[in-house]
Amino acid sequence: MPEPVHIAAIDAGSNALRLSVARAYSALDIEPLHEERYPLRLGKAFFFGIASAKKFSKKAAKAFRHFREVTDEFGVTRYRAWRRAQPAKRKTARSSFEPSERTRGWCWK
Repeated sequence: MPEPVHIAAIDAGSNALRLSVARAYSALDIEPLHEERYPLRLGKAFFFGIASAKKFSKKAAKAFRHFREVTDEFGVTRYRAWRRAQPAKRKTARSSFEPSERTRGWCWK
């Protein structure tokens, strides 16, 4: 049996960054090891101006540095990070809104 692989996923949403670390024995046998949520409140930064946006950027950078430390502690060798796009709202003939499901991803390491 091959050695297990330590993996991590980071979800960068508009309100929070989330980290999940797991041990994968196979593609279907995955053991969760650690989860964290780091609140950011991006929407708040958007509405309250540049000073708040700078504070948000510093907070996000601090969170990513912390996540890197955590992944190093767990010996993570495979990473995936992605950001969730805000659902686009589109007005229909009935004046209702339909969210658009879109996600963009990239490799972190």
